[in-house]
Amino acid sequence: MNRTTIFLVTGLLAAAPAAAVAQKASEKLQLHIPTDRNWIFDAEHPACFTLELTSPEAGIAGNLRIDIRTDFGEPVTSGKAAYAFTSDSVAPQGGFRSRANTHADNLGPGFYQAYFIAGTDTLRHIFFGYEPERIVSEPDGKADLKQFWRRTLAELKRVKPEYRAAPLADSSTPERAVYEVQMQSLGGETLRGYWAVPADGGKHPAVVVYQGYGATTWIPGPADYPGWCVLVIPPRGQGLNKPWNRFGEWMSYGLDSPWHYYYRGAFADTVRSIDFVFAQPGFDGRNLFTTGISQGGGLTLVAAALDRRVRAAAPIVPFLGDFPDYFRLVPWPASLVFEGAEKQHVRREAVFSTLSYFDLKNLCRQVECPVLMGFGLQDIITPPHTNFAAYNPIRAPKRWICYPESGHLAAYDNMDVWIAESTRFFRGCMAGGQGH
Repeated sequence: MNRTTIFLVTGLLAAAPAAAVAQKASEKLQLHIPTDRNWIFDAEHPACFTLELTSPEAGIAGNLRIDIRTDFGEPVTSGKAAYAFTSDSVAPQGGFRSRANTHADNLGPGFYQAYFIAGTDTLRHIFFGYEPERIVSEPDGKADLKQFWRRTLAELKRVKPEYRAAPLADSSTPERAVYEVQMQSLGGETLRGYWAVPADGGKHPAVVVYQGYGATTWIPGPADYPGWCVLVIPPRGQGLNKPWNRFGEWMSYGLDSPWHYYYRGAFADTVRSIDFVFAQPGFDGRNLFTTGISQGGGLTLVAAALDRRVRAAAPIVPFLGDFPDYFRLVPWPASLVFEGAEKQHVRREAVFSTLSYFDLKNLCRQVECPVLMGFGLQDIITPPHTNFAAYNPIRAPKRWICYPESGHLAAYDNMDVWIAESTRFFRGCMAGGQGH
């Protein structure tokens, strides 16, 4: 573990005679930290935070303690910054202010937690990153990983898709017709989703939107990729398929073997959804893109790993990356999985063996299309560490977007920005440069 040295430089407004201030912590203190470099740092841009403290009253002074820990909670180092609010340090919005800068050196690649503490009060707790693209998530894929997925997809091909579509008049517009669709997937499981196709009779690009864990399936509206075909589809047992769920709690179903595990079917469902799009007359036959949030982000990358027909993928806060580290970082879904394993009499070592066939850090080595990944730096549901476990093995052209103050709801906090950016990305990846 690299040790970290923090250098603290107090601002000009922090100086005050000792007699003029009473050194005490105050619950009235507020701390603002600008998101310089989106709180993602590297060797050329060392970790540095500007601390902007405000107080409703003058005459307060003390020390702000800064504790740095890894994202796993392991202590790295601790430092202090002095603050003082003098009568001439008036803040523009009222009250008084004091400023300081912190510098953290000798960090290794990873994500870290910073606690900013006044007395016994934690004023801010933030996550930040240092050279995340150099984080190494050791692969643990088994020797038969590729053979396992070749056999699974060969089995899927033997299932007749039996596509069906029922028009949804209330959701359709003169510009685009909307349908509730069905198809048969691995094991004869019926998938249900919503399909929107432009009504002009032409050929159009398509976006497949995969659904989050247990999310309600939404119907594509006029503002969702206008002029394109859109398929919104949950995996088996979820969303529209939930009334027919036979898997119980999906995450912990069939942990005894990768052949029985829930996500074997759910991952195959991503390929069957692509089969559906390629069978539709309104699709242009070349420009198929995938996107999704959380579990949908994970399935976005799975589709790209298992199916070369995906032209580009745009996951945000992707789920299912690096299970061994994931289960150390946050209590869920580890609690769910291990409770299920105990009921199924499956040992922990066997659980991780099964999960390795579905871990994005192993599968994403097969991704060959361009990838745009979004993530929320403060995410404690699918922490950035797990997002980059999926991202870093990708050898195709790729880039990421950080939303520094967002957590797992990064897509919803920044929906307009994310949709605009991912749409530009898709247009830039179109066959023949279409859509510019």
